[in-house]
Amino acid sequence: MPAGSHENTSFLRDFIKLITNNFWLKVLSVLFAIVIFFIVRTDKDLSFEKIARVKLITSPSMIILGQKERTLDVTIKQQNSIFSISPTDMELTGEIEIISETPGRVRVKVSRENFPKLPKQYAMLIERPYIDVDIDKIQEKVLPIQAVLKGEPQAGLMVEQVKVTPSQIKVSGSRQQLARTQNIFTIPIVIEGINKNLITDANVELEESSAIKSFEKSVVVAITLGPKKFNRIFRSVPIEIKNANKKNFSKLQLRPSSIDVEVSGQRVILNKLDPSDVRVFIDASDLKPGWQDKPIILKIPGNVSLVKMIPDSISVHLNP
Repeated sequence: MPAGSHENTSFLRDFIKLITNNFWLKVLSVLFAIVIFFIVRTDKDLSFEKIARVKLITSPSMIILGQKERTLDVTIKQQNSIFSISPTDMELTGEIEIISETPGRVRVKVSRENFPKLPKQYAMLIERPYIDVDIDKIQEKVLPIQAVLKGEPQAGLMVEQVKVTPSQIKVSGSRQQLARTQNIFTIPIVIEGINKNLITDANVELEESSAIKSFEKSVVVAITLGPKKFNRIFRSVPIEIKNANKKNFSKLQLRPSSIDVEVSGQRVILNKLDPSDVRVFIDASDLKPGWQDKPIILKIPGNVSLVKMIPDSISVHLNP
């Protein structure tokens, strides 16, 4: 037999032996590989129902009214495999830039492109992709700041004066919200039971959702205490007329002819106060014929202070 033919026969014998050796084990291995293939890869997509977050961004001259982050219900799809996992919250956080410079409501569309951190193997379906956003121009304004006090001083004492430094602060924010804002307030300062003057730092209080930002984060509040004061009302105090022309005096008619005056002071001083110490006037030097309103001039001792006058102006009629 030729040498070449012998070599071919030997090779064929070895090949058959290789196949038949542990034959059923090899068959099981092939079947197992086929099963694994269909587990790893299938034509059916895997879906996840998730909540995506979108951060809203505007130009520096504009501000968003309301929440600067919105949520959307989304469906995430990917090819099914044993390695399929749900995307993370960070991957489902995107952003969208609002280009408009016109105050008002803007509608923007959110798409897969707004989520650059979401890996490419994920497809995203957004059922309601449109978001309505209210935007406004940013403006600056100087507003007075008012200290908010919580509690009462020690018995027998009262808050006599509150001084805030600086008394005004610059803020920036939505044009329409600044138009409605007249004061800025501090966080509450607890004065419950204090028996001496207090100087403290207090932060400016602004809601997180507010479209107003303060350039000053805190102010200094000086609280001065004094003896507790009480109120006393003097009723039907007659109105006196000053600087009236003698010939016109009899022609004057007042409505009303008397008022109530409430004053404040220490209890001992108020108890000693005589009704004649509380006087009210009107200036009749510039009266004209007919009815006219005149402010009331008050004269009281220096150790008491006015709380209110009812009314604080009267009507005067000068007959021709």
